[in-house]
Amino acid sequence: MPKFAKLSTLWFATILVHLWLIFEADLNPMTMPMSDINLYEYWANNVLNGQGMLGVNVPWVYPFVALAPILLAKVIGTNTGMLTGWLTLICLINLIGVSAVVDWGREGKAAFRAAGYYLAFIALLGPVAIGRIDAAATFLAILGFVQVYRDRLKLAMALFSLGAWVKIWPVAAALAVFSATKSKLKLALTATASTAAIVALGVTLGGNQNLLSFVSMQGSRGLQVESVTATFWVWAAKLGLPGAGIYYDNQLVTNQVSGAYTSEVSGLLGWVMAGAIAITAVLGLRAYKNGANPKHLFVIVFLTAVLDLIVFNKVGSPQFELWLSVPLMAGILLGLPRWRLPLAIGASIALLTNLIYPVFYLDVLAAGSLGVWLLTIRNATLVALLVWANLRLSKLAN
Repeated sequence: MPKFAKLSTLWFATILVHLWLIFEADLNPMTMPMSDINLYEYWANNVLNGQGMLGVNVPWVYPFVALAPILLAKVIGTNTGMLTGWLTLICLINLIGVSAVVDWGREGKAAFRAAGYYLAFIALLGPVAIGRIDAAATFLAILGFVQVYRDRLKLAMALFSLGAWVKIWPVAAALAVFSATKSKLKLALTATASTAAIVALGVTLGGNQNLLSFVSMQGSRGLQVESVTATFWVWAAKLGLPGAGIYYDNQLVTNQVSGAYTSEVSGLLGWVMAGAIAITAVLGLRAYKNGANPKHLFVIVFLTAVLDLIVFNKVGSPQFELWLSVPLMAGILLGLPRWRLPLAIGASIALLTNLIYPVFYLDVLAAGSLGVWLLTIRNATLVALLVWANLRLSKLAN
């Protein structure tokens, strides 16, 4: 098939997937899977009306660079509304992302399989794949791993660093590329310079201590109902154990669990996550010293670190599973052996997450049997994939 024909087919598939996700959102009005876009519009209006720069001189839950896609969507939707502007923006960046993976039609079958897997993954994951700020960070992570594939490691590190200032998770990719390359000092300097440039921009815009407010605001959260650790308290609520329940936090705009030791566990999880990331980093460095294939090592460390960020996170938002799509598709493009199992597990996690939210979310909140079992199976599958990834990484390290 000619290059343009293959590329145009990929574009057509991308548009179809986005239309399907919009249609699915309309099928679930009670759980409002696109509701965050209303919040984005509220934030954009506050900034444009001179009420301060979120994440710059006003506290915000996200790093200030996340304002860029929100304000851009507001501009795109000037005449049609924020919802249209946001969905148009995400469709455009996904078109650019999959096009970059296939090098605008010049790459071979592996690249098209990787792009196809990404489209299948977001179709299975549901509306949150395009209705959250994570889609913008995912776009930058995709561009970054494409640069790893093409051995432009400093550019990859710069893109991962920028992505981490939209939503923190691309730091997992930065750790992976650092672990898997010889030029560690150059990459560390690139990450430092990129971060310094972003902070300097924030200061130029009038930034103060609120440039890092996203760190402290995340620290005040409790255990979100969909998080892996919260599963124990969801079952306690279902079984009617004293003090256990599911409640809505009006300040943080999220559903959380209550019960014995939830505050203590919530406070400890940040340290547990940091420890898990440290173990992943040590194993990655050992694997590199033992002569592991650098590109294969990049993918395994990337997947393991992303799973660390999901499994040990007290926030369990459904869009977090979108993060998995990038290392999984990277594994296809970079030719990892024995990669079918994680691809299948990843796809099942996406589908289960879609069933949890938005399809049966009300049943989850009511601690209904179907909702609780779906949540339990999904979270157990995340843990199983983390165990698999750690075993694969440990094998490379030893």
